[in-house]
Amino acid sequence: MGSRIKLLCKLWAGLAALCALTVLCASCGPRMRDQASILPFEQAMPPMPAGTVSTKGRMATFTQTQAALASAPVAPTARSIGDGKIFYRYYCLMCHGEKGDGNGPVGESYVPKPADLASPKIAAMTDGQLYRAMLRGKGHDPVMNQTVRLEYRWPLVAYVRTFAK
Repeated sequence: MGSRIKLLCKLWAGLAALCALTVLCASCGPRMRDQASILPFEQAMPPMPAGTVSTKGRMATFTQTQAALASAPVAPTARSIGDGKIFYRYYCLMCHGEKGDGNGPVGESYVPKPADLASPKIAAMTDGQLYRAMLRGKGHDPVMNQTVRLEYRWPLVAYVRTFAK
């Protein structure tokens, strides 16, 4: 019986040594940080062909002056306002509240409080300024720009306009 225990101990010791050797050998190879790679910002972009004009510019990149000149490409129809209300409930309600006054369940904990969307300041904004503020305003950058789909943005502007009425 004693020889069996000694044999089992030797087997376990050999297995443990083999595992330790495997771990040591596996850690001796090249490391990820030592490998050659090209990071996205290090890669040179190919030149654009002459006469190329972007057809899908984003208003989030507009300056304040450019945003002031913009008008909504989506007419404020009953459908676009209805769609905007659906998107508002999904993206904005928790902070700005049901009435757009900034008293949403999450917005009450923010300092400063979310904007009152019925305020004269918001009503005085052009559609482009409102669009830009919706994406890049305090508390929104960069979340809303990455979250709200392009086709939902202008209906949201149309719906937010209804708070000032």
